[in-house]
Amino acid sequence: MNKRMVKDILLVVVLTVFAAKLRVHPFDTTFRIGLGVIIFAMGILYKKEIPVLWTGVFVSIAILGFRTWITLRGPGNVLLAEALFDHIPGSLYYTFFAVLLKYSNVLSLENRPIHMGFALGAIDFTSNIFEIALRFIIVQELIQGSSFVIHLLSLLIVGMLRMFFVTGLYSTTQNQRLRLVRQAEKKKLEELVLLTSSLQAEVFYLQKSAQDMERLTKESYEIYKSLMKKNEGELGKKALQISRMMHEVKHDYTRINAGLKKLLKAPERTEYTFSEILDLSIKVHETYSRDTDKHVHFTKHLGLDFYPKDPLAWTSVLNNILANGVEAISKRGNIHVELIKQNKDLILKVSDTGRGISSKDIRHIFVPGFSNKLDEVSGCYSNGLGLSHVENLVEFFKGSISVTSEKESGTTFMIKVEENNVIRGDYSEL
Repeated sequence: MNKRMVKDILLVVVLTVFAAKLRVHPFDTTFRIGLGVIIFAMGILYKKEIPVLWTGVFVSIAILGFRTWITLRGPGNVLLAEALFDHIPGSLYYTFFAVLLKYSNVLSLENRPIHMGFALGAIDFTSNIFEIALRFIIVQELIQGSSFVIHLLSLLIVGMLRMFFVTGLYSTTQNQRLRLVRQAEKKKLEELVLLTSSLQAEVFYLQKSAQDMERLTKESYEIYKSLMKKNEGELGKKALQISRMMHEVKHDYTRINAGLKKLLKAPERTEYTFSEILDLSIKVHETYSRDTDKHVHFTKHLGLDFYPKDPLAWTSVLNNILANGVEAISKRGNIHVELIKQNKDLILKVSDTGRGISSKDIRHIFVPGFSNKLDEVSGCYSNGLGLSHVENLVEFFKGSISVTSEKESGTTFMIKVEENNVIRGDYSEL
């Protein structure tokens, strides 16, 4: 036994001994019904690593010693042997209870609390019968009267009530613990989904860059051939060198992209609906708005719900558009998300009440690197990659994205995609 196990056994023993002092005498004998078995049973259920039999034996020894000591210190000249014999049946109750608990396999019924309650009640009743039998054998004490059957029935009822109390309390606390564990796991999963979707955006750009470099490699090689035909040897060699370098960089990008794809496996749960993805994104951006000392109120209206073919891509789309809306709002504002079905198309609208976009800037907002958002802390403009990434993802869905805005009034993004390109399986109307 390690130190932790010894401490747990001692804790169960001490608590059981003192709880056993809270007792009643239901019959006109020294037989008693105490609360010690409730503590003992709960200790065994909660501390599954401790040995059941040894714990039962230690409890029996401790109760025998404690009760004998109390009797010897009490009034009257009671002999040690007399006190021991008087308390042996009650103390051995716990050993017998532990034996039945160990070999009846009751502990495996924790997922079926009703079955466990009945089984523990039967063990409690049987252990009480064992104690009564021992009391008769050792001190010739027997329950008297014509109501013997009623007495036994009372023992059965008390045993069931005690053990159903134990089982109920244990099941309630275990369910609460599982609920907290699931909430923690859900939070971690949400963080993982957001992290993965953000990194998926980088993978998308790596893949796009690799394709651009492949195209540049071919163009550089064509320039090389053209220069060589014009006897421009030196320039031709430089063009060929650029082509080779671009080809090498493209291979590096491809290797990095392949490694990231293996690393960024989606979480085990892939059956996120669009509404769940949206709720997750809204929750994150509510936190983001609070962290930036803004009061942004999010609302939504969904005409349908569906399982996206690429949930991570949709997470990235929503994250970038909602982040753009939060950044466009100065102190207070609203962001509204609407999803409707129109014929065979899905239309997603995200509107904010931010500062809006001027007519001269609105034509450039999807251009990589363009931004009209100034960071008041750093004094630098945003890198302007978020909306260009959204446009690339929408093009990947074979859809279209448009924006309407009015200065100082707000902005609305509208994404239109065919349902067959984004919906996995059936959809449900809300």
